[in-house]
Amino acid sequence: MIVYALSWFLLLIFAFVNAAIRELTYKEATGEFLSHQISVFTGMILLSLPIWLILKLKPLQNSEQAVRVGLLWVLLTEVFEFSMIVVWSKKPISVFFHAHDVFQGELWILFLVWIGTAPFLFYRFFNRL
Repeated sequence: MIVYALSWFLLLIFAFVNAAIRELTYKEATGEFLSHQISVFTGMILLSLPIWLILKLKPLQNSEQAVRVGLLWVLLTEVFEFSMIVVWSKKPISVFFHAHDVFQGELWILFLVWIGTAPFLFYRFFNRL
């Protein structure tokens, strides 16, 4: 499991690339809110590349392990986000929770669902009959 925990840092690098693309290209044209919504989808696509690579180089043994890896990646992602928003930026915890508010149009939860389910979906894809 340690290999998958360490591989999360590769996902983090790709997430930073996604954020840089957003900030340097379409954010000015679309605005803050819409650019974050768009980057959820571009992030899901972009992070599929390292996920595919990680799971090709270190194949999952079974679907249970795939679920555990997905949950681990979600946990690491949320701990990182919480740390960046609340601890490092010193913003109130409500800012962290607002990012998860789908009723306000926030789509971050879709990104978390992708990170959480991607290992299982790739495992199934790689092991299809």
